[in-house]
Amino acid sequence: MIESTFTRSVHTKLPKEVYHWKISDRFTAGVPDAYYSGDKCDLWIEYKWINTLPKKLVTPKLSKLQLEWLEDRRAQGRNVAVIVGSPKGHLIFLDGEWVQGKAPTELYTTREIANWITNTVQDT
Repeated sequence: MIESTFTRSVHTKLPKEVYHWKISDRFTAGVPDAYYSGDKCDLWIEYKWINTLPKKLVTPKLSKLQLEWLEDRRAQGRNVAVIVGSPKGHLIFLDGEWVQGKAPTELYTTREIANWITNTVQDT
């Protein structure tokens, strides 16, 4: 699987009430891969795909511009996340966890990622 296929697999599991936009900005580097909005809030997500999860610590490979964009929006109070997908399961990085990394102890399915996005942006 590749990153775009992973992102699409999440999007197909979102309810129609959750607006989603797969961003492909060739003019502004650093912008996350996707934007979501619902009646509660909006959310920006950078997706990454790795074929093998490290055993101890997963640190997403983000460019300097991606790191700056995520940190700047987070400082403004925006909802931002990095999701790392793998064949064994997926990780959600919040609140700057993408910098220090995290252990792959709590892995989510694609359905659970879609549910998390939905619950974040949509009142249920």
